[in-house]
Amino acid sequence: MDRLPSLHAVRCFAAAARLKSFTAAASELHVTQGAISKMVQSLEEELGVPLFDRNGRFISLTPAGQTYHAEVQLALDQIAEASNKVRKAAENNALSIGVNSGFATRWLVPRLSEFHASHSGIQVNILAGESSDQVSSDASQVAIRYGLAPWPGCIATRLPLDARLGVVCSPQLHIDKPLRQPQDLTGRNLLTYSSASRDPWQDFFAHFELPLPDLAKAPRFYQLPILAEAAVSGLGFALVPLFLFESELNSGRLVQALPQTLDSERGYYITHPKGAALDRKVQAFKKWLIGKAKVSSTKSLSV
Repeated sequence: MDRLPSLHAVRCFAAAARLKSFTAAASELHVTQGAISKMVQSLEEELGVPLFDRNGRFISLTPAGQTYHAEVQLALDQIAEASNKVRKAAENNALSIGVNSGFATRWLVPRLSEFHASHSGIQVNILAGESSDQVSSDASQVAIRYGLAPWPGCIATRLPLDARLGVVCSPQLHIDKPLRQPQDLTGRNLLTYSSASRDPWQDFFAHFELPLPDLAKAPRFYQLPILAEAAVSGLGFALVPLFLFESELNSGRLVQALPQTLDSERGYYITHPKGAALDRKVQAFKKWLIGKAKVSSTKSLSV
């Protein structure tokens, strides 16, 4: 196959031919006049034929240059059209967000109207799934995961959220069976969140150097909203990210059963395939999400 000339040199030649000026071509392509002259000269040497007649500051196309310009301009127009089609297709595709139902309903969805207000051209689809490993291979896919990075094949950025874990329960349970220190949880009904990659109770008891109770006998819940209702009903004590339970805590439907909290190594991350790093939708959503997380964390810490 014949070797193709430099596309950059062809662009420089096409601009100079269309504008009939190296200086004007340099201005359009944001390079120097000398760069245009050098690119055109290298193209002429590669083709083995002069493309311009040079007369001082004035240039004109040679017969070979006229023929070449007509054909390469058509090719450049086709490349531009194909590129625009790809850009428009990428812009029109919806951005899919994989996220667990607790984070989606309690934090993300209530703030999405703010994202739409500043990015009206981006359609967001929420794909609720409880497993952090259920992530599409679609390059437009973003996932919000809870755990520890890294995840294979993904770029992961930790969200700056105040994700402290605290023990919560119903007000009546707090009155009937008050807790004063972590060891008071021994023998109590513990509610577990089964969709986490690791049961947070394990980290809690390890942090306070307490023996781990038999969690196999604890009621298990696969969605945070259902776990919240179980705790509100007085079924037992739940260990949860406090920022996701601000509504119940502020309204009094739940109370913090212990003053001690756990700063877990695990946290919430926004992740996406490496190939999505240049996707404008992904870039916009990621920047917005990190900004909102910073604001949310600041408010939580100031309370």
